[in-house]
Amino acid sequence: MSKEEKWPERGEMVIGTVVRVNPYSAFIALEEYENKEGMIHISEVAGKWVRDIRKFVKVGDKIVVKVMDVDREKRHIALSLKRVSKYDSEEKMREYKKKLKSEKMLKSLRGKLKLSEDDVNKKALEIEDKFGNVFDAFQISLTPQGYDILISKGMSKELTDAIKSIAEEQLEVKEAVIKKIIELKSYKPDGISSIKKILSDAKKEFELEIKYISAPKYSLSIKTKNAKAGERKIEEASDYIIKRIEEAGGEGKIV
Repeated sequence: MSKEEKWPERGEMVIGTVVRVNPYSAFIALEEYENKEGMIHISEVAGKWVRDIRKFVKVGDKIVVKVMDVDREKRHIALSLKRVSKYDSEEKMREYKKKLKSEKMLKSLRGKLKLSEDDVNKKALEIEDKFGNVFDAFQISLTPQGYDILISKGMSKELTDAIKSIAEEQLEVKEAVIKKIIELKSYKPDGISSIKKILSDAKKEFELEIKYISAPKYSLSIKTKNAKAGERKIEEASDYIIKRIEEAGGEGKIV
């Protein structure tokens, strides 16, 4: 049985690469549809009069376009660039990159567990059923409770170990910024100097970034790839600062 040919649907956002540009049109190879070519007419390039289409699209550009019409018999796909918002474009690009990463990780999963193509497809469907999509399952595995979450969802230990191992190799853990606002007051003549000293000590002790907001408020922040550990650290730093200011006869609290 021959594989059914895939075509985009009208209204769909798709990603493609500009392969040719004419004075009144641009041709786009649609990467998600076996590089079928679609065309953007000059009237669908921008929401204003376009004198030179090459100011908006160039050969080699990767862009997000909206499918306006599909004629399978004539093999014609009409596309629009001007009907794609910045938000839609960014969302589609993010989705596409996640899909490519998922495919790469599934290929690694197949090799690591020595699965057939059919078996790895079944595993992918199992993961999608429990987590919505493959990428999220791999990403979750990197969180502090991720391993237990995968197990609790019915993933076998062998599969969970493989997912976590591949995620550690192929996914970058993004840094999170953990913040707290504290108020510090001192009524002594040298109160400002005392507060500065305490904050300076805390900055060194806990590797904090501390910013003055406006009297008596200060911002504490930590960049970390482990959000839970970051929360604990900034709590400890806040307690340390408040205890020190109270010992010096002042007042402190988390806002």
